[in-house]
Amino acid sequence: MTEITKISPTLIVLSGLPGSGKTVLAESLSRSLGVPIFSIDAIEAAMWRAGLAKTETGTAAYEVAQALADEHLRLRHSVIVDAVNAGEAPRSAWRNLAAKHRISLKIIECVCADETMHRQRIETRVRSIARTHELTWASLLQRRAEYETWSDPRLVLDTSRTSPAQLLTQALNYTR
Repeated sequence: MTEITKISPTLIVLSGLPGSGKTVLAESLSRSLGVPIFSIDAIEAAMWRAGLAKTETGTAAYEVAQALADEHLRLRHSVIVDAVNAGEAPRSAWRNLAAKHRISLKIIECVCADETMHRQRIETRVRSIARTHELTWASLLQRRAEYETWSDPRLVLDTSRTSPAQLLTQALNYTR
């Protein structure tokens, strides 16, 4: 049994392009901290199963994640958000939510600097989220072109150069 590390109420936001390793790290953090994850991918997939068009769920999924995080933070529980967070709108929402609850905001940006490895991850990944569509490498390149640089203090982890155990240790040290 893994020992659960306690932290004071914190909003932990994992950000990065698809295939960067943020979900794997979010799940490891969740197990280590005993903190729920609100994943945009899982929320969008639920919306698709409910009949919403894929073109309608992007912003709505972030709104749902923010509402769920808001409720948990109100109860003084920490939460993990697993989302690309490609631009300023969702990033600003996370900052505002942390400020509203007067809690720490810890941003962890996952990158995969090895382009060959990143491409292989995208082209071979199969996830357990029902009705989730996988990206093509071409669509990932388009998303990368639209991904804005973070201005906030954050921990940047290159998942192509470090073992999952080391990434988890770095993330845990950062969130404490």
